[in-house]
Amino acid sequence: KQWYQRRVAITAGIVSLVKPHTELPAATYTVDLYDEAGIAAYKNQGKEGADKPTPVHSFSLVHPGVSKEGLPIQTEFIVMVASLLVWWGANSVKAKISE
Repeated sequence: KQWYQRRVAITAGIVSLVKPHTELPAATYTVDLYDEAGIAAYKNQGKEGADKPTPVHSFSLVHPGVSKEGLPIQTEFIVMVASLLVWWGANSVKAKISE
């Protein structure tokens, strides 16, 4: 597995990521915490070309990735096939009894 270094900024207590959780790669993300002045500077860095502010605190968050969700076949399909097999078996038994 490849581990990538990513940086995430927390502004006003909210972590904002670009992709849905299931599409995030397994990686080690660096989370930067800023005070109010740092948040304002962080928001303005792209507009004015200013330097990136220094975070108050940083920590690493290891995201192991998301395992594959569910079965390759939908459960509704499995239930429908099982119901049809039960109906077919019951109908066959009823037909033999009726003879």
